[in-house]
Amino acid sequence: MTSVSTIDDLGTSADVATLYHLLTRINRTLRIRGGDGANLSAGVAAALWTIINHAPIRLSALAERESVSAPTMSRLVAVLDEKGYIERTTDPDDGRAKLLSATPEGVEVIASARSQKARVLAEAIDGLDSEDRSTVCRGLSILADALGTT
Repeated sequence: MTSVSTIDDLGTSADVATLYHLLTRINRTLRIRGGDGANLSAGVAAALWTIINHAPIRLSALAERESVSAPTMSRLVAVLDEKGYIERTTDPDDGRAKLLSATPEGVEVIASARSQKARVLAEAIDGLDSEDRSTVCRGLSILADALGTT
């Protein structure tokens, strides 16, 4: 995938389209084979992960971090609240606002899912020879840096 030779109907280079497809397949495989017992959708799981890593957090800040609208985030948070994975406390700076934090059960759900996905990923990487393993790690690191991921 070092050269761009064709453009698809959407104006995307073939290499970018192929890379996006491969990343989608990897993500789907990790989600299915490394799934959590809580059966959380990807959006709900992502919101819970963000709450865990940025708590306490307001719903508006959570929506911004997840790049979704406040009403969409409100629905995702309602699922987490119903399952007992988050708790809401009053914001000391604004008594009308609520802060979201994960409960111990919420933290456990994400930790379990992460460890299962890590096992699936480790099995796949262990099946590679050392040169391919280094290439994958270097390529993903370069891509993450180029995307500005945190």
